[in-house]
Amino acid sequence: MNKLFESVVFRVAVIYSLGVLAAMTVGGAVPQLDAIAAEFHPESPSVIGLVMSLPSVMVVVGALLVGYLVDRFGDKRVLLIGSVALVVGDAVVVSAPTLQTLLVGRGISGVGYVLMAVSAITLLIRITHEKQRHMAIAVWATFVPVSFIIPFLTAGWVASAGSWRFAFGGHAVVTIVIALVAYLCVPARVKVSEQPSRTSGLVSVLRSPWPYLLGISIGGDAFLHVGVIATLAPYLQNHYGADPLEINAWNIGAMVLNAMGCLLFGKLLNQGFSPVRVGIIAIIATGVPAFAIYALPIGIAGSIACSWVLMFFSGILTGMWSFVPNVSPSAGSIGATSGLVTQLTLLGVLLSGPVCFAAMSGDLPISMQGVIVIALLACVARLPILARGIVPKWSDGSSVVVAGH
Repeated sequence: MNKLFESVVFRVAVIYSLGVLAAMTVGGAVPQLDAIAAEFHPESPSVIGLVMSLPSVMVVVGALLVGYLVDRFGDKRVLLIGSVALVVGDAVVVSAPTLQTLLVGRGISGVGYVLMAVSAITLLIRITHEKQRHMAIAVWATFVPVSFIIPFLTAGWVASAGSWRFAFGGHAVVTIVIALVAYLCVPARVKVSEQPSRTSGLVSVLRSPWPYLLGISIGGDAFLHVGVIATLAPYLQNHYGADPLEINAWNIGAMVLNAMGCLLFGKLLNQGFSPVRVGIIAIIATGVPAFAIYALPIGIAGSIACSWVLMFFSGILTGMWSFVPNVSPSAGSIGATSGLVTQLTLLGVLLSGPVCFAAMSGDLPISMQGVIVIALLACVARLPILARGIVPKWSDGSSVVVAGH
């Protein structure tokens, strides 16, 4: 039994689980948004979007700062502190008597999210050997889609329990259990040199345009797929009388395809496909279904089918996170580059909820179709990066794979 707990596979699974739980601060709220709106009656639909995406604020603001904390205090310690913050935030949400208190709790959860997300990938890289690392990072790239799948799977149980608060309470309990396992089974660093730096070369990263382009492009994709997955159920309910629980159940398949798309991008490059061609096809195949859902009377079945296609190709776009080393000024600054790209990506997640809900309700001067166009234009910003090839300019000729968030 001790060999199991000390195995790399088990430790990677524990770290991955905490990463999923951290990302569920966003994804876990999606199936509960209607129930939260029904209880608190916000003045604007954009406020309900903010309930979903508010934890992303902390990642947008704090990813680079947390990188310094991870370097200073150690990846495991920051991961466990983040787990505590996540649980505290959930507790505030569960007990919230007002919408304002609920938003405070969501903000606290966001602190936990950024602490856990930045430290978890650093810890995962530290505990894996070079031969295991690429597969571990490929699996890690799926943690955001999985963070949506689990809430959709459990949405029926939460509804039968009678209150949306059970979703956040259950999330807190599971986080406590997995964090305790991590405390007992995952080794802390002994020396600073054991752990990849998250801040080395930060100044050169901030001066380079390439990390900003990659972050904006992946942020555009994140904005689009999170916005669609959050608004699909209420949109289909309003336009076609669909049952939101049934739509959320279909969303499970969409997010499974999203995870598959994340993993497929690296496979396509290994098979010799042109990165630029893959990028262009994926952008088009993401945008066309999005337009069809919100601009054409295609019904419930057609909308679900389009959402599945959209999510699959959106996953391929997300898989382009592996180009972080290509936009990094040097090998030593990959950690800082990943932090900056993470901040810009989560800015897309942050804006997705409020903007998409406001566009659907007519509170914005542009329609949902206009919002989709803007997101797709942001996605196009990756094409000059893909045109540079799969080998970083600073490398000795071998490609490098990295994951972020």
